[in-house]
Amino acid sequence: MTLPPESTADQALERALDAALSQALTPPQLPSDFRRQLHAAIARSATTDHARLRAALELEHAQQIAELEKGYVRVRQRTLGGLIGGAFAAGLLITFALPWITAHFGPNAVFALPAAGAAIGLALTLRPWWQRSSFARLLP
Repeated sequence: MTLPPESTADQALERALDAALSQALTPPQLPSDFRRQLHAAIARSATTDHARLRAALELEHAQQIAELEKGYVRVRQRTLGGLIGGAFAAGLLITFALPWITAHFGPNAVFALPAAGAAIGLALTLRPWWQRSSFARLLP
């Protein structure tokens, strides 16, 4: 892609800006052989070992991928642990609470337990959802 030619107004503005900057800012003192050192550094960087640089970058990439996979496995393990713990807790709740719920609600007990679970689940998820929503920002 080629850039359009700069207008003379832009060039004049750049020259004016350069002049104002040179008056406002003092250039730093450079060593007398700065240009020679700069050219030598550029020449040295051009002859760097690209294979070594590539190997170092590939090693860094592999380390980053390993860290991502480690975090992914950790999240999967926590999720699985939460699901197993939740299923175990639900089983215990049904085992111990179902006789009590049946005594209080009679034949509708099979509907009361899932309704209570749904209400608890909604209550647990409502607060984080509300904090992330834009509606929470509207209220003081």
